[in-house]
Amino acid sequence: MRKISRDSISLHESYLLAGPSLLWFGLFLLIPLGVISYYSFLTYSSFSVQHTLTLEPWINVVTSATIREVFLETLLTGAAVTLLTLVFGYPLAYYLRFYTSQNGGIILLLFLIIPFWTSGIIRTLGWIPVLGKEGVINQVLLLVGVIDQPLSWLLFSPVSQVLGYLQNYVVFMAAPIYIALTQVDEGLLDASETLRGGPVATFRSVTWPLSLPGVVIGSIFVFVLSIGNFAVPQFLSGGSSTISTLIYTTVNQGLDYPAAAALSLTLLIVIFGIVYLSLRRVDITELARG
Repeated sequence: MRKISRDSISLHESYLLAGPSLLWFGLFLLIPLGVISYYSFLTYSSFSVQHTLTLEPWINVVTSATIREVFLETLLTGAAVTLLTLVFGYPLAYYLRFYTSQNGGIILLLFLIIPFWTSGIIRTLGWIPVLGKEGVINQVLLLVGVIDQPLSWLLFSPVSQVLGYLQNYVVFMAAPIYIALTQVDEGLLDASETLRGGPVATFRSVTWPLSLPGVVIGSIFVFVLSIGNFAVPQFLSGGSSTISTLIYTTVNQGLDYPAAAALSLTLLIVIFGIVYLSLRRVDITELARG
């Protein structure tokens, strides 16, 4: 069989191969972004959108103190969720890499994906019968006599938010880290031990630096997904507002599509900026090269 090289593929064949991807990219990303961008410059008046260009939606995004506070809360939430999933996801990935076989680690990692066979909203609402006053946890604690009345702070609180985010995103942190750790040459770990490097020193000087591409990819996944999450802050937070819930409220209560479009694009710009700065610090292509 003739081996196909890069040089043997003509320019016409390259266009044919890239065509479907470019078409998908244009239809489902560039065109919708163009429509949203157009709407962000339209005039809103009395539950209707007038096709008159204006900068008012953007001016409101920049000057509104409420929007700035919600943006700050959203970014802080995303940073906290990212750090929290790293705390739980890294030990999980480390265990799967160094304390299980390769096939066993992959199988156990796949088990974390099983909950994603159901809707994200169902997974989020599933915490209500577990954490509520009449939920499983309170009933068990009452039954064994640990408490004499139901705990009210389990649901619609930071506790329920943390659990909701962890359930949704710990696998997005653990999987890239696990992939990065599988590419760590165990000879380097043995060399560190030979040079009398203890477990902590080996982790700090060898394991952690080599796993950074996976950490960055996982952090990007978790941060982007968490600040755009609607279900957790809507159903488990007890009233805290994020940009996603603010966009939903803007459209659902007032049909203010220009304001919602401006908020969406601002969030997109912020995400691109943060991702760009993250990729400038760590070369994630090392993970692809193995």
